[in-house]
Formats: sequence, structure tokens, C-alpha cells
Amino acid sequence: MHTVGTRDLKQNPAAAIQRVLESGESLEITAYGHPTGVVLAPEQALPDRWVPGAALADLTPLDPAEAERWHADSEPDRTDEIRDPWGGRA
Repeated sequence: MHTVGTRDLKQNPAAAIQRVLESGESLEITAYGHPTGVVLAPEQALPDRWVPGAALADLTPLDPAEAERWHADSEPDRTDEIRDPWGGRA
């Protein structure tokens, strides 16, 4: 996420807003180099960009064993117990 200082935002707010609208990315506001907790974000994300067919033609598909390993790695680990981090405190 890109940042903009309060000073720059005060001097040229239109540029910051235009940047958010054109890029579709959020912009974090900082004061003296530290995040303020305020973010300029577009109301809705821009649609995904198209990938040219030539770029897709260069891709090589996974073999079945690799695909199975990838699928197993992407599955969430359901063996971990979900617990309340504040549980047991008085």
C-alpha cells in the first residue's frame, strides 16, 4: 500500500484522490512518517486486468502429482484447535 503524508495531502488533495481512483489501490495517510490509521480506499475495486493470450500460452500445466501436492498445501489445517486468546483471564 502506498502512503501520502498529511502535508502533501493538505497541499494537493486532488492528486491523492486521483491516484486512488486511477490505480484502484488504497492510500495510507501518514503524519511525520507514521501511519495515522486513516486510509483512502476506492469505493469499489477495479476489475482485474486482462492477461494476453500469448502470456498464457507460455504457461506449462502442472502434472497430476504436482497438482495434488499444491491442492494439499492450499487446504487449511483443520487439526489446530481454535481457542479464545483471552479465555481464562479474570
